[in-house]
Amino acid sequence: MTRLKYLKRGSSQLKLDKKKILFIAGILISIICSWLFVRKIEWSSLGVAFRDAKYIYILPAIILMFISHYIRAIRWEVLISPVKKVAVLKLFSAIMIGFMANNILPARLGEVIRPVMIARKEKIKVSTSFATAVMERVFDILGIIVIASLLFYFLPTEPSQNRHVSEASYIEASKADSKTVEHSGTTKAHSHSTNQKNETNSQAIILQLKKWSAIMAFFGICAIVSLFLLSLYPKRAGAVFEKLLFVFPHHLRDKLVNLLHSFISGLQVFDHKAKLIWIGVLSLMIWLLNAASVYVLCYSFDIGLSFAGACFVIVCVALAVALPQAPGFIGVFHIATQKSLDVFGIDLSSAQSFAILMWAIGFFPVTITGLLFLWREGLSFGEISHYDEEKMPELCNEGSDKSETNLKS
Repeated sequence: MTRLKYLKRGSSQLKLDKKKILFIAGILISIICSWLFVRKIEWSSLGVAFRDAKYIYILPAIILMFISHYIRAIRWEVLISPVKKVAVLKLFSAIMIGFMANNILPARLGEVIRPVMIARKEKIKVSTSFATAVMERVFDILGIIVIASLLFYFLPTEPSQNRHVSEASYIEASKADSKTVEHSGTTKAHSHSTNQKNETNSQAIILQLKKWSAIMAFFGICAIVSLFLLSLYPKRAGAVFEKLLFVFPHHLRDKLVNLLHSFISGLQVFDHKAKLIWIGVLSLMIWLLNAASVYVLCYSFDIGLSFAGACFVIVCVALAVALPQAPGFIGVFHIATQKSLDVFGIDLSSAQSFAILMWAIGFFPVTITGLLFLWREGLSFGEISHYDEEKMPELCNEGSDKSETNLKS
């Protein structure tokens, strides 16, 4: 008995150390990305860009962003409806509180808070609520794969020639050139050579992405086909996928098998296969609305970006924020946005000012809305921040074991 307690204590300590390592790694990644972003800022050009920005486009961009969040609530309502009918507004409230927590708290605690909130408020099992949250993430990944595969194929070969240069920067450059007339020819030639090189590099990147479109489409089709096979033939398809896991180590294979059976059990709650298609459509709408928000916000800085380019920015940011990082995605979000805009020939000052504004409208309105919903729910910030995340894996494993038993029976 003493040895068993020691082993449990050691396992708990290992999990705690793993969490600390991930937290520290996330902070370091955010610091590095923030430094890479800030070190190239030309503060005078950045100030001019914000001074001349057309802030009228911020409101429609925020509205589109909140519509996408509300559609997330509609999708969650469809996922959880076989278990219990939950009002969309209640789910929207939990989603906004979860996003607020992700912006403020470490370790993406918001992903734990929202399913726990719904489980406690609606009197359903936490493992069941978590299963629906996992399904959400699966459909998010499928949506990204579909959009990325289509996007890479339809991206324009030529990068945008509309490099936004602020008027003040142009005047300063003209004054500098007037002082160095004898070197103007060399300076212009060097500038033209640099711009041409950047455009060539951007074109090469886009061509490489277009080649990857076929590979992305292949994996997207395989994922969607696998999803429907698991839904239509759970026992047969589950057995086949379970055999394919033989390449993994034994302990990892057991976890993957439990996750597979939990996922299959989650698919079986759909009484109509049409719901799967509807959830897929909603998932695409979420990402397309986010891309539309980016597309509209580009007009604030006169950035000539196509809708396909806006989709590319969303894909890059979605992949970047999946990394461990500090709360609020500081640094990682900014550098991902800047680099994705650079592919289309957007100048550095415009890309950086756009990245800062895009982060701000995704952070402050969402955080304020989440706090308002938290007040409406009669909860305190301290209360939700102390949800015991350590118990969640146990609850999920419990749900996986039960689903496996139900599937085999």
